[in-house]
Amino acid sequence: MWYGDCEVDDDSVLTSHISKKWRTISTQEDASTSPERESNQKSFKSKTEDRCSGLALFGTVPPPLKFTLEQTENCVSCLIDTLKKINPDAVMVYDIQDEPSRNGTPRPFPFFQTHEPKVYAKLLGKYAPHMATIVYRAMIPGQDINEFERWVHDAVHEDNTRHMVIVGGSSMYNQPLIGVKDATKLISEKYPEVYLGGITIPERHRDRGNEHLTITEKCSQGIGFYTSQVVYNADNAIALLRDYDELCKQHGKEPNRLVFTFAPFGSEATVGFLRWLGVELPEGTVKRVISRPTLKQRVDESVEICWENWKRILDASRRLKLKVPIGFSVESVSKSKMESEAAVDLFNMLKEEMEVYYSMRNASN
Repeated sequence: MWYGDCEVDDDSVLTSHISKKWRTISTQEDASTSPERESNQKSFKSKTEDRCSGLALFGTVPPPLKFTLEQTENCVSCLIDTLKKINPDAVMVYDIQDEPSRNGTPRPFPFFQTHEPKVYAKLLGKYAPHMATIVYRAMIPGQDINEFERWVHDAVHEDNTRHMVIVGGSSMYNQPLIGVKDATKLISEKYPEVYLGGITIPERHRDRGNEHLTITEKCSQGIGFYTSQVVYNADNAIALLRDYDELCKQHGKEPNRLVFTFAPFGSEATVGFLRWLGVELPEGTVKRVISRPTLKQRVDESVEICWENWKRILDASRRLKLKVPIGFSVESVSKSKMESEAAVDLFNMLKEEMEVYYSMRNASN
């Protein structure tokens, strides 16, 4: 997982200094509540709703609880240095849960408890007030509506969370007492200052044929934008875009933003983890990457494939004259330094293509 371009010792242990430091941050007057921070957070919504430009996001995960204070701060510093170089429209802070069985198969990598995404997002906001953050929240089995509302209240009032993506549980995992629909309704009604996002899965649209209907329904309930599962099959993404565009045109509605996610890989271990997460990785794609002789060449090959898939999505959107505003996000799903560095290169490549796409689109309108 992406912690920033820094080295850490996985055998480190948790120290009480982390919680002490973060309790101090939460009680101090810091940059996360400054006018600069608030202005930037408001601008993320306007960027997402701007149909004349794209949206570029970068994903990260909080460090494990076992990291020392020094290691945690080092990760924050390195990540911020990277973010300043690529300048994404927002940083997505993922919520990693222990799902011992997903899709009927055991987790390929051991689970390490991480710090709360909302707390880590606040920490990023303290040191990089120019950067908007999006906090992911997975629905937790056994959590009722009151417990969830207390979490949202703390996120909004203590951690200054203004952008949130609600994630449902795996179909193979114990289902939570409160679902995405109830969570969305609660936040939309009681915390209107929070800009909500949702998750879309192009492969689910291929299998069920109704993902565009689900998107439309959830948009009416308060979801403002969508991020996809990692894309390695451009055909599924294009089919979803086309059907969603047609549905919106039929009903005279403006489509909401769809953001497609990409992640490089270079090892069979990362392939296994991506597939465990539910990502569809065609065998031809895997063979094309793994057949390369060195890790660097394998990672570069996967970056090339991600770029090709993004180009196909953009070209189809241009050719079909789709009105759906689109964007991309990039993440690294492993601890491999080479794969993490490749994610930065991929981000820059996709952003360049997106800028060309919107320049041509705006010129033709």
